[in-house]
Formats: sequence, C-alpha cells, structure tokens
Amino acid sequence: MSDIIWGQDWNEAEVKACVDVYFDCLQKQINGEPFVKSHIYRTFSQETGRSSGSVESKFQNISAVLDELGLDWISGLAPRRHYQELLAGIIAERLPSVLSVLPSFVIENVEEPAALFLEPAPERASEINKLPSYLEAMVRKFDPVERDRKNIILGEAGEKAALEYEINSLNACDQPLLAKQVRWISKLEGDGAGYDILSFEPNGEKRFVEVKTTVGGNRTPFFISRNEFDFSNKEKERYHLLRLFDFRKKPRIFQLSGNLEKYVRLSTETFRADFHA
Repeated sequence: MSDIIWGQDWNEAEVKACVDVYFDCLQKQINGEPFVKSHIYRTFSQETGRSSGSVESKFQNISAVLDELGLDWISGLAPRRHYQELLAGIIAERLPSVLSVLPSFVIENVEEPAALFLEPAPERASEINKLPSYLEAMVRKFDPVERDRKNIILGEAGEKAALEYEINSLNACDQPLLAKQVRWISKLEGDGAGYDILSFEPNGEKRFVEVKTTVGGNRTPFFISRNEFDFSNKEKERYHLLRLFDFRKKPRIFQLSGNLEKYVRLSTETFRADFHA
C-alpha cells in the first residue's frame, strides 16, 4: 500500500485515472450493475496513495463538472465545486467518446416515472454566477440546452409524464370530467401552438402548459422558442411551464407560472441571418 499523500495537487496521470474510474462507475449505475463506492475509493487509494476521502472529493468534483453540463452524475456523490482546471480539461477530452457509449446522454427506452409531486422552483440568483472561461467554453461545446432540445425521445417522455401529472392533479381534486378533457396539444396538432398541453384548474379555467425536460439538475438551462415566449406573454395569466429534471435517475418537477422573466434570465443564443435586397 502506498503512503498517503497530503497537501499536494493531483497530477495529470492521477486525474485521468480518477475520471476513467468515475465514468466506469457511472456506466455501471446506468446499466443497473452494483458497485460499492467505498471499495472503489479504497482500491484507488491503494493504487495512488491518495486518501479515500480525497478520492471521494475528487469524484464529487467530477459530478460538479457534469452537473454544469446538464449530464448524469453518480448518485450519492453530490456536486462539489472549486475543482482544478486540469480536471475540467480532462473531462472535456473524455466526453466525446463517453457521450457515444453512455445511454444516459441519449435517452432511450425511457420508463414512465412514478407519480410526480410539485416542488418549489429554484430561486433566481441575485447576481450572475460567472463560470470560469475554460468551463464556459466547455458548456458551449457540449451544450445541454441544445442536447435536450434535439432529444425527441426525452421530450416526448417528459410531456407524457406532465400530461399524467395534470390528469392526476384534477382527479385528486375530484374533477374527473375536467381530467378527461386534458389534451396533449403538441402530439395532436404539432409544435405551433406555443404550448404542449391544454389542461384546467379545478375551477375550470384553462391552463396552457409548456413542458421542458432534462436529465440534468433543476438549474440546467432550457431552450424556449420565440413562439413559446410570445405565447407566454400573451397568456401570462394562464401560462405555466413545467420543468422536469433528473429525468433518468428520479424524475422531479417544478412549475413557473406567468411571466418567465420573473424566474429566469433570457439570453439570445441563436441569430436569424437574412439577405436583404
């Protein structure tokens, strides 16, 4: 067994090995294969001389980078910020090959989640949490907003779960007739309506529900089209955005009602390019 190393930054070889072990465990988690984290820490500690606690902290640093990218991370290893730039760089090197083989990042065979219970939306930060430039570049390269937007299977699974949530909520309020009138508009009519689900309040007032789904955490950014934004302003008294997150691990949900700018900062990510005469 190696002597325990104290007070020294992790070198490149150690970080690469740690990232590889982490992704191997993440693959096992996704596949439903058992593994014991404490055994992993102990084995890695014996190989490198790093303490088990140091290995666990480094794993949590990896979780933090993946969380910024809106990706799955190992359950029980909550994101721990303040990590080496070296760590982010090595994860960026590994991600292209990882994304091609880990099904967590391309949702397939999504199981219908258990009953959803509405929880509070995350508070809007009083000031922008500026990411380091190297991490900003990484987020742009592996854009979680664009990935979620293009993932048709994920989007449909989220909308189906939200549809069931609306129906169950009305039935719980003893409004079975209203529950039967809930409609999956984007499925029946396409995406042009500006919302996904037509639902109702218990008093019969219409609810226009937009659904945004991610495998990331509750603060993972989401994409909203110009049509959706305009509709949210037009119908702000009856407009509700349901945000489903942690969709692969344990689907959860919160709601934003009315003017979206009360809750989030809206920024232009794409530009229309016209040729003028």
